[in-house]
Amino acid sequence: MYTQISSKKRLTALLVAFAFLLGTFAVGTETVSAASKLKVSPTRKTVYIGSKVTIKANKKVKWSVSGKKKIVKIVSKKSKKNKKVTVKAYKAGTAYVKAKYGKKTKKIRITVRSKVPTKINVVSTETGIGVGNHCTVKVKSVSPSYASKSVTWSSSNTKIATVNASGLVKGVKPGVATITATSKMSKAKKGSVKIRVLKTLSGTVTMTTSVTDETKFPKGKVTRVWIPIPQTDRDQTVAPSTINYTFGAEPSKKEETYDSSGNKALYVVWDENTEPKDRTVTLSYNISRREIVCPDNLDSLEKGKVDTKEMAPYLRESKRSGSLTHGIVKETADKIVKKAQAKTVYQKAQAIYEWVCENISRDTSKHTPGIGAGNAEYILNHPNEGGKCTDTNSVFIALCRAAGVPARGVYGLSLDELNGEPGTYIQKCKPQYYLPGYGWAEADTSAVLKEIIGHEDEYRKADTPEMEEEWKNIKDRYWGNGSEQWIMLSTGDDIELYPRQSATTAEDQYPMDKYPEKWPQRLTGLNDDGTLNYFVYPYVEYDGQFNRAYYKFGKEPPYFTFNYTFEEDAGCNC
Repeated sequence: MYTQISSKKRLTALLVAFAFLLGTFAVGTETVSAASKLKVSPTRKTVYIGSKVTIKANKKVKWSVSGKKKIVKIVSKKSKKNKKVTVKAYKAGTAYVKAKYGKKTKKIRITVRSKVPTKINVVSTETGIGVGNHCTVKVKSVSPSYASKSVTWSSSNTKIATVNASGLVKGVKPGVATITATSKMSKAKKGSVKIRVLKTLSGTVTMTTSVTDETKFPKGKVTRVWIPIPQTDRDQTVAPSTINYTFGAEPSKKEETYDSSGNKALYVVWDENTEPKDRTVTLSYNISRREIVCPDNLDSLEKGKVDTKEMAPYLRESKRSGSLTHGIVKETADKIVKKAQAKTVYQKAQAIYEWVCENISRDTSKHTPGIGAGNAEYILNHPNEGGKCTDTNSVFIALCRAAGVPARGVYGLSLDELNGEPGTYIQKCKPQYYLPGYGWAEADTSAVLKEIIGHEDEYRKADTPEMEEEWKNIKDRYWGNGSEQWIMLSTGDDIELYPRQSATTAEDQYPMDKYPEKWPQRLTGLNDDGTLNYFVYPYVEYDGQFNRAYYKFGKEPPYFTFNYTFEEDAGCNC
């Protein structure tokens, strides 16, 4: 009996204990299961001041906000419990939205940022534009980086430059205007850039070329003519629609072509049946040219290194440069660079510019016709004889190239001299060097030397502070600066026209009995292999022979003639 009762009691106790444990387990399971079912979305969110975000839960939960006050607030309809809630951001910072379900709480992190920038960095595609020309300004960056880049644009002086809503700036008249970007988030936050509107000359250039001398060019032979046509670049604009040409007699061929240096030309062919008097062509085009003003911080604009592959045409030897690896050109370049302790492209170019201004002469005699031909090696060996603009500038170009600085000659016309007497020397050339990060920069050594003709020693010795200052000002005037009274027709040397010219020697080499042996080697723009040292004069071949377009020392008329005129546009604000 005792044993049975004890067994029953034990069994009962065991059943009770089991039931208790089972209940406990069930409750625990229910709690864990309930907690695991609580989900919220999103679990974190970044928003901007003024914006709203809705947070959802899969259960009806009690919502609340923790953290610093007034960062976010619940703005949805209030109720004790809800499956979703809407909060609004009021100020920058971090806050937490809490979702409570039973004893379980989930936190949603809300990061609030301000769209108002603390700094606006404004850049322009150009720091200087011509009258009537355009550039574009934009917001390059803002601080902090996530702030809004939305701005409104304004000009400090709309009489100088205007700007539209998209940041397009138009030059109105010469001067400086500040273009300002104002944040749409806060009128107190601004960024700006200065735009210089440059002096600009716009008008129509007309040129007539005539190959009509029956004694020199009788009927029965083919006549070919190449006439340079300017192109649009950073400093000038030529509208293709304005390029027009008329003929005395319709040529057998006429087309616009490009030579080996990319220069544009009007190519004309009259066949052997054309009457000499009818071999005339008149070319006209509208051009807008702006002045070039050297940036105050030009040296700091140098970025990166010279791309030797891209700049290869402007680093090579030419027919008239002399050797760039040995001899007087290389030796002189190395000495200049070493003495100046020049390391950068800017420093090397400036040192060479200064040296040419101090050591080379400009020739005023008629020994050198036109703009010369540019035998740099010869001029370095005879610095006191000098030459014209092609001659003196070729020295700068050759020395730069020998020092690893890309350089080129550019050729064109002086607009302020176009309406002069036919046969006057209106052509001009100047050198440029390439500054990585900026582009082609002016270094007109010839213009400097022209200003001091007859007074070279006075300026170069500069034995008074006044003279020293004046000499510095002259050199600064042509370093990085250029007049709007000039247009560029072509660049390059050792040019092959297209179709290629036939002549391989110049017909008008100057006679040895009149002029020293030294002169013929550098007077013509035609190289011995038929390539052109430059392309600025109209180039004419009659029966495959080269013919000159300038007076022989002013004594004889040219074989063919060309005459330019320039008519300035009405209302030009230059």
